[in-house]
Amino acid sequence: MGRYWISFSHSCSMYHRYFKQHYISEVLEPVVLPYLQGLPTAIFQQDNARPHVACIVQGFLINRQIELLPWLARSPDLSPIENMWSMIAERLTQITSQAATPDQLWQRVEAAWSAVPQEHIQSLFESMPRHVAAVISDNGGYPGY
Repeated sequence: MGRYWISFSHSCSMYHRYFKQHYISEVLEPVVLPYLQGLPTAIFQQDNARPHVACIVQGFLINRQIELLPWLARSPDLSPIENMWSMIAERLTQITSQAATPDQLWQRVEAAWSAVPQEHIQSLFESMPRHVAAVISDNGGYPGY
């Protein structure tokens, strides 16, 4: 039996109230739940972003008996996707006009994402063993990456 590491990501939303239900209906129900149910055993990991820890989301996960990996609020984030989001955010801050609609924002995010060279993405994955070793040597602390 193998171990699985998977990261699910979804579009930014300009409306936080909407996002909690959107996270359930657009990410958890159609993508995460079927994937996890197809595995012999699975523990789901997500960060402590507000939409992820909202009561409605936690209730959804509990009702479907999805086991969560305990995750401290200020734990170091080892997911290489976080580096990507930082790069995307940096590219988006270079655009002077604000997105007028959620669709326009999403188009900008997709364009910024597509502009990241594949070699950079590969280097993020290749750096994972060093990041994990740094966190372990710092007894779980932030490694400074």
